Amino acid sequence: MEIFNVTALIVSIVALLGIFILNLTVGMYYGFGVQHYWFFQTLHFLGGFFVAMFLSSFFQSARLVLVGLGIVTILWEFMEFLVASTPTLSKYVKKWFRLKNVNYEWTDGLFDIVLNFTGAFVFLYFFPG
Repeated sequence: MEIFNVTALIVSIVALLGIFILNLTVGMYYGFGVQHYWFFQTLHFLGGFFVAMFLSSFFQSARLVLVGLGIVTILWEFMEFLVASTPTLSKYVKKWFRLKNVNYEWTDGLFDIVLNFTGAFVFLYFFPG
């Protein structure tokens, strides 16, 4: 594995872990993301960027990176939908993160997908295979 791939792998793992922790703590638990719509949008863009970086450590093909991102994105959005539409999960998430409601909006989900892929395209533009 090349030095760039190892570096990209480590940077992407650290960044994705940081994004996930920011999402859970600052975004949800402390309500910053609920108060400031751009917070979660920024995290989706950065998530797409760093997932593309992570996948590029294993795949040399931009197509495979985008397919992998599509799989991750669909799983993530499905999880959000499942939590919002399952009363037991919704109640647990509301209690755990001190939220008033847990809803899934299709327009927000589609925008999240667009932001994920925009982040990936930016990565692939600046760091082509």
